[in-house]
Parts: sequence; C-alpha cells; structure tokens
Amino acid sequence: MFSLNTGAFPVSARYAWQRTPALHADKSPERHQIQQTRQNKSQPLRLGLLVPFHGSDAIWGPSCQYSAVLAAAEINRGKRVLGREIELFALDAGGDPEDVVARCWQLVNDNQIDALIGVHLSSVRVALRNAFAGIVPYVFAPLYEGGETTPGVFAIGDTPQQQFPAAIEWMMQHHGVNKWHIVGNDYIWPRATHETVRQLIQSHGGEVVGEDYLSLGQVDISTMIERIEASDADVIFESLVGSDCVLFNRAFSAAGLDKKILRLSGSIEENTLLGIGSQHTRNLYCAASYFNALTTPENRAFMDQYRAAYGHSAPIQGVLSQSCYDAIHFFAALAERAGDLSLHSLTAVFEGLTYHSVRGQQRITSGKSNPTMYLAEADGVHFNIVTSLQEET
Repeated sequence: MFSLNTGAFPVSARYAWQRTPALHADKSPERHQIQQTRQNKSQPLRLGLLVPFHGSDAIWGPSCQYSAVLAAAEINRGKRVLGREIELFALDAGGDPEDVVARCWQLVNDNQIDALIGVHLSSVRVALRNAFAGIVPYVFAPLYEGGETTPGVFAIGDTPQQQFPAAIEWMMQHHGVNKWHIVGNDYIWPRATHETVRQLIQSHGGEVVGEDYLSLGQVDISTMIERIEASDADVIFESLVGSDCVLFNRAFSAAGLDKKILRLSGSIEENTLLGIGSQHTRNLYCAASYFNALTTPENRAFMDQYRAAYGHSAPIQGVLSQSCYDAIHFFAALAERAGDLSLHSLTAVFEGLTYHSVRGQQRITSGKSNPTMYLAEADGVHFNIVTSLQEET
C-alpha cells in the first residue's frame, strides 16, 4: 500500500499484477459473502480500478490511473462516499479477457473490493460482466458499442448513435466525400460500431467501398493498405485501438494516402495521437465528447487541478482517461443517492442520476448520459476543435 499525493489530498492506491490465473470461477466465494463485506461501513470504500497496462490498449492506462486518483482525492477531500474514504486498487485489464477475470477474482477476494471501475476493451467488459454481474457493482466507463443493460453493470460511455450521425454528415457536406472504407480491430466494439456507421453513411447517400479488420496486436498490415488504395475511397472510418491505431496511421501516411484520403475516428485520444506522430496526422479527424483542448469552464477547471496535482509533464488526458475520472464521480453519486451499496439499491437509482463530469454536470436519461459531441482535426500531435455537433444531432 502506498499513497499518491495529488498536491492537496493523499489517496491510497494499491496495484495488483496478477498475470496468470490464480482463481477460477468455480473457486469464487459465495455471492452473499462478498455482498455482506460491502456493507461494512467502518472500512474504506475499496474500488477496483481496471485499466490496461499491457496489450494494444495500454497506451492510455497511465492517464486513466492519474485521473482516477485525482477524482478519488476530490471526493475524499469533501464528504466522501457514505462517509467512507475511497481507496483505489489498480489491476491490469489488458490482454486475454479470461486472464483479466481471473486476476479480478483474486483482487476482489484478497482486498474486499466494493465495486469495479473499468476503462478497457468491450471484449473484457463482456467477460467481467459474465463473471461479476449480480455480485459486485461494475461501472464500465469508456465509449462503447452500446446496448449494455445487465443489472448491476453501469455502462455510461458514449455510443456510436451519439458520436457519429452529425460527424459523418459534416464530413460529407464540408468535404464532398462519398466513398468510405471502414477499418477496425476484430472484436465486438468495432464490428458493432461499423454496423451503425454503415447505416449512417448509406442514409446520407454515401457508399461503403471496403471493410477490413485487424486482429489485436497484428503487425503485418501491408495487405490492408493495398486494399484501401485499390478501393478508391475518399475517406477512412477507423475503429482501431491504441498501438494498432498507431501502426495503421503511420503506415497509411507512409504510403502517401494521407494526401488524398481523409480519416475519421471516434477513439483516437491524445495519447494515441502522440504515438501516431505529427508527420502522420494530416487530414485526420475525430468525433468525441471530450478533448483536452476544450475551453469550457469545466475542462479549464479540470486541467488546472490536474496540472496543479501532477505538473505539466503528467500523462496527457483524453476521452478515455476523462471517462475514468467521470466514473469515480459517477459511482460516488450513485452510492450516495442509493444510500447503500446493495445492487438492488444502486440499480433502482441509476435512471435520472446526475453526477459531476469533466464535460459538465451529466444526467442519466434512458440508461445513458447525453454529452455534447465535438469534431476535432489533428494539427500535428494536438487536436483543434472544428465544431460542436450538438445542434446537428
């Protein structure tokens, strides 16, 4: 156990690094044993922070870690949660989903975890949901494909139906692009997202001229680049993760395609943009509900607090790490509104909940929050906000 000092208030954090399965589902404790532990009001509120530290998505892990500690410190400095101080126990949520589940069982059992906070891939979400739904409250924070309604699982991230309608329309109207080539990693989030994107493109009179998928961690993408060039596409829509996204965009630019083909993504956050590099980000756009370039009062306050806590050399914040910060505040508000940590009470007060966010006060309506979306264009390794998409959605 050690403390990370945020400048104003220390918050405890413990890091678990179970790389290999130490527990199997059939060795998990009885459900009522975990639930009884969660009601011990004399103990700190222990949150399992599930973020990736290896694998394709590890690029945003440190940023999530820092933003989560900042959120916990803010809450601990105030009235806390049900009178209890938050303790964070971080676990590597990268790699094979079943390995993550095994590590998570050990974390929950060894440390009497009250709730899980996850910013990781949707494939990992499905495995964790199947293991822990009905046992431990689980907040899944990042943008995702939508449709998560499992009781006890609180998915609060942006969905394709929120992110892309106005962005796709804007790209087609302002750039006159019509022919789209879709690329993504081969798992649930990109494939489900592409179903929505394909319908949006076609509804605006566009055409999908190609579609390709990469396995997570795949390094040979030469064939994909060749197919994109042969497809005569005007614009690429990409749903690639972390280091895979970096590899693709560098190869795309090296082939000279960035000079004649636009790119639109919903997941290239600032760490990934840095990894891609300034020479490879020409004609690259992203649609999201958060960029650290936002000049809103809420984001200015957040970035001031973040820099005061960690300095200007701290990991850069983006839409995924922002969602980690929001998730801590979300769960604190949910527990306070419920009055206890039972799954029944938490689920009963989910709809209509309001909570503090980097994006301004958010409210859960029809099972999700509804933040303003923005379209940004890369300028080297920074994003410039092009427009707010709120009025167009």
